[in-house]
Amino acid sequence: MVNKSKASKKSSVKQKRKLKLSEIEDLSMCVFIVKKSIEDKFKAKIIENEGKILSLTYGTGVSRTSIFNSLKVGSDDVVIFFVTIRVEDVKKFMRTMSKEFELAVPGNGKGFVLDVNGYLGAKALFVE
Repeated sequence: MVNKSKASKKSSVKQKRKLKLSEIEDLSMCVFIVKKSIEDKFKAKIIENEGKILSLTYGTGVSRTSIFNSLKVGSDDVVIFFVTIRVEDVKKFMRTMSKEFELAVPGNGKGFVLDVNGYLGAKALFVE
């Protein structure tokens, strides 16, 4: 006799597997610009939400006010993430990242999506 509570727990656990090529419609490119101080946490959240980091680069963010821009006052070290994700998942992914890191609040970072026609070999990151 199978214990019902154990059986129900097993069925509720989401099995993660790599997708088949036929299960991927298209990909979107997401770009995020965030403070360097949250780089590791941001990277972990991308991976947790099934995004694939293609590249990241470092830079310096500056104030929007031109006088501060020339003086480099108010500048922060930033990280720019280039991430790819399935078109089917991009809305949920962006909503999650924006909410988790409060990207709507000025000074916390920026995130946007680029639709791409194709990216040679990018689907390989998602398949078996």
